[in-house]
Amino acid sequence: MRHLEKAEIIFDQYRICPVYVLDYPVVFQADGYRPVQELYASKRCLIGAHLHPWVNPPFEEILSSETSFPGNLSRSLELGKLKMLGDTIGERFGVSPVMYKAGRYGVGKHTADILEDLGYEVDLSVCPLMDYSEEGGPDFTCSTAWPYWFGRDRRLLELPLTVGFSGLLRRWGSRLRRIASSPVLRSLHGVGALARLRLADRIWLSPEGYSSAEHQRLVRDLFDDGLRIFAFTFHSPSLEPGNTPYVRSAADLEKFLSRFRKFFDFFFGDLGGCASTPIELKRKLARNISE
Repeated sequence: MRHLEKAEIIFDQYRICPVYVLDYPVVFQADGYRPVQELYASKRCLIGAHLHPWVNPPFEEILSSETSFPGNLSRSLELGKLKMLGDTIGERFGVSPVMYKAGRYGVGKHTADILEDLGYEVDLSVCPLMDYSEEGGPDFTCSTAWPYWFGRDRRLLELPLTVGFSGLLRRWGSRLRRIASSPVLRSLHGVGALARLRLADRIWLSPEGYSSAEHQRLVRDLFDDGLRIFAFTFHSPSLEPGNTPYVRSAADLEKFLSRFRKFFDFFFGDLGGCASTPIELKRKLARNISE
């Protein structure tokens, strides 16, 4: 967490207020929460909750791949863990979190009710086009990057990760990828061929494993398809070399951070975009509905 300043310098330059979703080990230990407290106190970031069940009390479940997805827990246990996390965040930052991202993107059948009961407003968990069902997690292959309302009264806003297909055949990307992933075509590297030929290339709007050119192709294509809200996401451990496969050296870190700047130059310059927070977006979208 002490390396967040490396990204914050860039966010300050582009007048971006990032959202840091914090899990229990971060908010439990002073070395974790104090660097974020300093950023939050100076109004340079917002705080959300990030539930990783295996490190978040109460500990009642049997540890397994399935229970590492919080949405697979019983309602009472998922509620209890998220309440403990939210209460601890409240103690550290003086405000209860209203934005949530499930650890491992693991939303489940009780998550929406729990978020409403605890006063959350925005969920950031949906990971479009990805399938974690083999590990016991959710299947998002039919989800898109478009925001939507959900919950009992449709008052919760879902802001999915920006994951999508780029290329000439992107509208059929999911179907083509399934075909290319079949046993026959897998040996022929069908998925890679779709990407290299720029027919249907699945890209995340993230500096982790994706280039600036890929970011721009994805956002241009999604923009042409009508999307107007984009989420640029990363994991904080990548800000220190050696923690993730994306940043192994100082040179990797320099390239990693350059992807932030290149995307922001493109987004704010070429595309004419503007920075916003999830809460600001929710207020704006709610006003549009009422009008």
